[in-house]
Amino acid sequence: MKPERNVSNYFYRNKLHLSLLSALGALSWSIYFDIRVNLWALVTVFLLTFSIYQDNRLTDDKEDATNDPEGLKNALKNKELITYVIVYLISFIALLIAFQFGQPAFWITALIILIGILYNHKYFPAFLSRRLNGARRLKDIYIVKNLTPPLDWATALVFLPLFFEGEPLSLKAWICWGYVFICAFFIEVMWDMRDSRGDRLSGIKTIANTLSFPGTKKLLIITSVLSGLLLFSFTFTEILPASTYFLLANNAAVIIIASMYRETRESSMRKISDSTILLASILFLSFGLIAFHTN
Repeated sequence: MKPERNVSNYFYRNKLHLSLLSALGALSWSIYFDIRVNLWALVTVFLLTFSIYQDNRLTDDKEDATNDPEGLKNALKNKELITYVIVYLISFIALLIAFQFGQPAFWITALIILIGILYNHKYFPAFLSRRLNGARRLKDIYIVKNLTPPLDWATALVFLPLFFEGEPLSLKAWICWGYVFICAFFIEVMWDMRDSRGDRLSGIKTIANTLSFPGTKKLLIITSVLSGLLLFSFTFTEILPASTYFLLANNAAVIIIASMYRETRESSMRKISDSTILLASILFLSFGLIAFHTN
């Protein structure tokens, strides 16, 4: 295998692209809100994303045995490193950093970590699991599976930079949080479309494997159009600044990428989904530059 291919595989397999995207997103929203860019906030967002998604590599063993056997093999080979250094130690470091910036920053960081733990690990007690039809973690609950990661992502990208700078959560912040939540939801559903075969064989119920494949594509396209119209209305009425119009590029990207998905071409969908993160990074960078010049 070529060296550049090895580097590329390492980058994607270890979720470094997701971690960098998250830090870049936090940077862009800091500029958008016209607050001081807090490097420690960006580092914390990077560490949280890296830690939670590395943990996810170990806990998705059943579905990844089908969806990504090579990635699972690599994760299990490095199980102790991932568990004790990347998950435990890095989470502790993130909390330690957040503690320096006050209680709101600390507690929201702790909440993000807790949600990640409850999503990845089967920690629900037996009595609660019975009430949830046997679910032992958030990922096992239909619909909640697709809503939990967006909750973490939106909170880290939008709220953490504000809390690290001691800023309140304004209407503008909540609207932006909702938009990032929806965008992250799109990514989650597209990943589930890509992984539908392994999820189905593992008994994991997702939107992608309960709706038909064409039905899921229609859901993505319709919700993308609706969220775009809502964002346009908030910007047109000047509740949000004019630089927000650029975010509509995200909605256009979702529609185009969802249209490119083909149910019979799983490997192609995996490549497209990885490219989606790179595209999102470019869009966030462009958004940050536009917001900077606007401010």
